[in-house]
Amino acid sequence: MPPADLPVHRHVAARAGHRSLAHRDLGHGHLAGLLREPSGRVTGPRQPSIIHHPGRQAVTIRRRITRIVRANRATSAESGQDPRTQAQNAQQAQRSLLEQARRGAADVAAHHHRVGLAANEAAAYLNRVELAVAAAVQRGDDDAARGAIRESMTARRRLETLTAQLGEAEQQARRLHEDVRRLEQRVEQNAMDYDAMLARRAAARAALGVHDALASSSREAAAIEAARRTAELEVRRFEAQVQAREELSWTDPSSRRLQQAFEELEADAAAQQELDELKRRSSRNHPPAP
Repeated sequence: MPPADLPVHRHVAARAGHRSLAHRDLGHGHLAGLLREPSGRVTGPRQPSIIHHPGRQAVTIRRRITRIVRANRATSAESGQDPRTQAQNAQQAQRSLLEQARRGAADVAAHHHRVGLAANEAAAYLNRVELAVAAAVQRGDDDAARGAIRESMTARRRLETLTAQLGEAEQQARRLHEDVRRLEQRVEQNAMDYDAMLARRAAARAALGVHDALASSSREAAAIEAARRTAELEVRRFEAQVQAREELSWTDPSSRRLQQAFEELEADAAAQQELDELKRRSSRNHPPAP
């Protein structure tokens, strides 16, 4: 998130136009005490070059990101690796770029905060100098007033420089924040697309497995049917052979089966003859009644 506007904005807006010292309320105080520079700072004009320019830093970050993305695309196009590996590498590269962008945004936000603090201190120092000018004029000390006026002019230029840099840093922080937000959304969307792709791939592989199983089952069923028909034909062949041999056994005089049949016929004839003989004997011994 870009840092919030610092109180110096209201102060700078109030000081947009140069006001005449004659229209200010003349305060009282000692000139020596009011002309003190903020702690740790050297009195005198400051060069704008001491403040880093966040715009250049953001441009450098964008160029680095662009070069990395192009290099990753070229590497992916030239390599013949697995598409899943390419997608994973691309996601990792995007995460690295996102971390770099976040660090760059944090650096710009910190720079904005530092410039805001410096602008606040410069505005407070300018107030003290102008109070010193008013006090010197009221006392009639022209030399002190001229020195204080020169100091106020230097302080005002420094405040204007810091105010301009503060506005530039604030705009840059907002733009970079939006860039990071879009990059986060893109990384998140790519991760969702990758997960969806993996799910679709798993579903497709499962469907292929089912189709392969069905095809294999069909082939096995056809093989089983062919084996059953072969076995049935073999059984029929065996049965035909048995039937043929049985039929041939009745035409072979030396076959055991034919001998047994003749023996059975002879036994039946002998038994019938014996029965007829017994009947005749019985009729002679027991004639029928008159």
